[in-house]
Amino acid sequence: MRLPATERDEFEARLQSLFGDKLRPVEESFDTIQTFKDGSFAMGHLGLMLYTNGYNIRGTSTQHPNGLVFHDGENLFGVGYFSKEAHPAKHLHIVAPKGPDRIAVVKSFIAAVREAGLTRTSIYVRHLSPADHAAFLGAGFAPVTKDPWHPVAPEEDETYPNRVYHLDELFAEGADGGLQVKNLVGAENRKYKSKNRLAFRRFENFLRRNDHLDFRILPYGHTETEQGKARGIVEGYFEARSEQGTVVGSTPEDYRALITQRPGGENGRDYFAYLGSLSIEDGEEVPVMFFAGERTGPHRASLYCTMSMRFPERLIGIFKDPTGFTAIPQYVWLNVFKKMWDQGIREVDAGGSEVKGLDDQKRQLGGRPEKTHWVVG
Repeated sequence: MRLPATERDEFEARLQSLFGDKLRPVEESFDTIQTFKDGSFAMGHLGLMLYTNGYNIRGTSTQHPNGLVFHDGENLFGVGYFSKEAHPAKHLHIVAPKGPDRIAVVKSFIAAVREAGLTRTSIYVRHLSPADHAAFLGAGFAPVTKDPWHPVAPEEDETYPNRVYHLDELFAEGADGGLQVKNLVGAENRKYKSKNRLAFRRFENFLRRNDHLDFRILPYGHTETEQGKARGIVEGYFEARSEQGTVVGSTPEDYRALITQRPGGENGRDYFAYLGSLSIEDGEEVPVMFFAGERTGPHRASLYCTMSMRFPERLIGIFKDPTGFTAIPQYVWLNVFKKMWDQGIREVDAGGSEVKGLDDQKRQLGGRPEKTHWVVG
């Protein structure tokens, strides 16, 4: 059954009439995107699907649910169309522009959209490095303070800096190939230098106390069964966060493309997608984590979804003793980092955060700050 056209469908159809084959669905542009990867966070198959996605409830596209990419042969950027939280008007988003003439091309793209009368609202250009941020401001774009995206998170999940993990600072490989978690070094980590190591041990002790459980992290294969499990984890995570009052802007639908669309390449080499479950003696599998990321450089990767079900009250009846279960986030992160390390990854960018609490969690895992920015056109 064909779904009724949405406002975004109509907007995208008019964009395609303006730009023709320069505007293509993200999933049809994987080979092209690959040539623009430079280690920056959003420039990847999964990254562009996340930030241009048409599953978003504030900008639904029935025709291009994984979003669109503009490519003129030398320059590339993602194209999304969303409304702000609690506001009906939609805004064009230009994501992670790359290429030698990126500023001129973005300005030309915006001018064509304005001239065609497609939008009168603010247009946002996001995922800009500090150098590109300065260059776009110098070219006449305005800082995000002119029209913040959200009153709490003016640059959405770029409000707080991306956190980048240098894996050799977090762990060493033991003689048995397993993890030896290190204390964090540096004055900035003094208050929580042993947090990773102690949390890793707490979850190991939880598993020993609950010897009827087996924790497994397996490659994600995008089957219908796996997609159902991943959706359950993401939706459960958001429900728990909503109950705590800590959700700003994001929705479960933002991650739908990452769950349903297989990126280009091979899992465990070109991208990194994992589903984790607690397996009970009677054979029942309880999904508790879904991670999805991608190699963005020879030794660098981005993680776009890092969700674990760390709320024991939502898993009633499966534990002998829940003590230590809440340490699952650090345990999962470190185990996924080790899998990525085994494939040559040495730096992992876990993106930014909308609120300080999320940034604190990433910072206390040992992530170094790397800020990206928005401008308004």
